[in-house]
Amino acid sequence: MSHSLDRLARRFRPRRVLLALLVCGVLWRLARFAVGFPFWGDEAFVGVNFLVRDFAGMFRPLEWGQIVPLGSLWANLAVVRVLGVNEWSLRLVQTAASLATLLLFWRFAVRVAPRRAAVLATGIFAASYFLVRHGAEIKPYATDALVSLALTLLGWAVYTRPQSAPRWTALVVFAAAAVWCSYPAVFVAGAVGMLLALAAIRPGARAAALAWCAAYGVVLAASFATMYAAFARPAAEAAARIVDTGMWKPTFPPLEDPLRIPLWLVAMHTGRMLAYPVGGEAPGSAGTLALVIVGAAVLALRNAPLLLLLLGPLPLALVAAALEKYPYGGSVRTMIYMAPAFCLLAGLGAWWLILRAARLLKRPAGAARHAFNGLAIVLCAGMLAGAAADVARPYQSRVERDGRAAIVRLARDSRPADRWVVFNAVTPVDYAPWLGDWRGTGGQFVFDVARLAPVPLAWAPPPDDIVVAGGGRLWLLAYRGVRVEFPEAQFAAYCAAIERRFEPAGEPRRTLLKQREGRIEAIDIQGYVPRGVPAAPPP
Repeated sequence: MSHSLDRLARRFRPRRVLLALLVCGVLWRLARFAVGFPFWGDEAFVGVNFLVRDFAGMFRPLEWGQIVPLGSLWANLAVVRVLGVNEWSLRLVQTAASLATLLLFWRFAVRVAPRRAAVLATGIFAASYFLVRHGAEIKPYATDALVSLALTLLGWAVYTRPQSAPRWTALVVFAAAAVWCSYPAVFVAGAVGMLLALAAIRPGARAAALAWCAAYGVVLAASFATMYAAFARPAAEAAARIVDTGMWKPTFPPLEDPLRIPLWLVAMHTGRMLAYPVGGEAPGSAGTLALVIVGAAVLALRNAPLLLLLLGPLPLALVAAALEKYPYGGSVRTMIYMAPAFCLLAGLGAWWLILRAARLLKRPAGAARHAFNGLAIVLCAGMLAGAAADVARPYQSRVERDGRAAIVRLARDSRPADRWVVFNAVTPVDYAPWLGDWRGTGGQFVFDVARLAPVPLAWAPPPDDIVVAGGGRLWLLAYRGVRVEFPEAQFAAYCAAIERRFEPAGEPRRTLLKQREGRIEAIDIQGYVPRGVPAAPPP
């Protein structure tokens, strides 16, 4: 039996295992992109901007208080201008970034880690659910991971050959551009600067390295200051409420109660920020944290400068969180720039533990290889299962699926002379509810209506100003959300005003999306024709 296992283990060579992990990782990412998940709330609120703005318009604070780096906005807008607005064009940039990050991580891991540790790290990175999910969304998290990894690679390349002017030039230019494409890139760039500064001042370092390091710091600081003053600060001021939201507030250290800080640190580091390949709320990612700690200890003995580069962004991010400028922990998405570091350290820790366990248990030499192969098989199976699940259930929840389907159906039923009117307002008015009160829960409705309407569309126009000419129909849409109570009296008055000049055509439609605490989330649609005009038969 042992001989058979040994023969099988020899077939599972690290190179073949690595290839299998990469193929499964690519397939899962492509599958999730291909099925075209319906947009969810925050994603949709970003998408609205690509319907109403040009490149210059992206400099202004975004609609609905969204915060996205300018480089990401411009890249997405360029794709949209060529391919139109749909589920695939708006996610193409992030999917490409996700695929590029996976391949780039593989190249980095095999250069800096032992062979099997690098393979396990690549497998963990490839199989991480949140890296796949955020690689198929409009939000800029996948580009955050790509920019972070590219900065890390360039920084390490300069550290290993500080006399190379082309490497320094590439690093300086890329770092200056990176802060425009990814907000947390400044933490990674800062860690790179710390490592290179320590190398530049050590005995025997060349004067040129110190000059390059100073140039790097000056250029990075100037680029970040310009970006912050011209773009990021106005965006942050327009979205100031996000600091007090349930997502951000818990991610700031409780400086008002210092005794809570140790527990807060434990909660952050065992929560979603370390959910690789899977994890959850604290202590759901404690296992990954243990692997990262072991991997960090191993690396500290073998390559301390690399460990400084990998974990150097964390203290800088912690300072930013203490100043309530950027969250620390709480989710993968805001900390995704640390994914390459965490996955590499987890791979190192996993392989060290496998070797140590085999020695402690006095197992044959091939036992570690069997465990390595078994873990790789589990990771591959998880990725294939994830891809199959996405194809079988191509939506995050039925709310997104049914909401999009309701608007798609109405678009198909509409004729060129028809008009769409939405009772809900996109800017506050006194006679209709403001969609901003629903925040992300109404975001999908806003975006789907705006992008799918095949006829002229108006948001909460005064009912007496509504005009439909040429025998067309009026379609009245109303969104009901669970976040705030729907104003039934206002809606009844709005409908009554419309019905002074129009009469209902056909039965009203209601698409029920969700029920919670006695409230419903739904989309109501009613067709009208001008009074005195016979109703057309339903399509």
